[in-house]
Amino acid sequence: MRKFFLLTLLLPFWITPALAEKADNLQPLRIWSESQTYDGNKKVTIYTGSVHMVKGTLTINAARLEIVEDATGAKTGTLFSGPGKLVNYRQKRDGGPDLWAEGEANKVVYDDALEVIKLFNQAKLVLLDGKKRTHESSGAYISYDSRTDFMSVNNTLDGISAPGAGFTNAVIYPVEEKAKPPVNKKSDTHE
Repeated sequence: MRKFFLLTLLLPFWITPALAEKADNLQPLRIWSESQTYDGNKKVTIYTGSVHMVKGTLTINAARLEIVEDATGAKTGTLFSGPGKLVNYRQKRDGGPDLWAEGEANKVVYDDALEVIKLFNQAKLVLLDGKKRTHESSGAYISYDSRTDFMSVNNTLDGISAPGAGFTNAVIYPVEEKAKPPVNKKSDTHE
């Protein structure tokens, strides 16, 4: 019995290293807006006016946010742009101390349970190492899974690519070679 009790006390510490570096899924969701309404029967909350959403390293700014909660408590947020502005998004990526993803679009859907963000219409996603761009893509639709660092870019709003529906674009920036330490050459002469 005592071993079981110790195991349950230590279990959270063993699990922690396996979580994503940013552990955004463990952070509370914070939302600032000019107004909000909540419909408890439909489990729908609507935030309007200069919406600012933060969950760990994830930040999204929009004009309107609609959050729908399903029966399991999982939440999906749909963010809409305002006149002359796009929804913008930024989140830390795993794999290094200063890796980031930044995006923008007319409409953004964020699935809290899956940690997947979908960008619709005028969609653009940029991957950064510090302030340096490493990759950027644009298209009608972009899906980005922050847990697996997987991106899909398509030329239709349906999340598929169709012949003749336009193009997706990508820019892949060259990787700077890191300075190599000088090689010590030993001389063949003996002293």
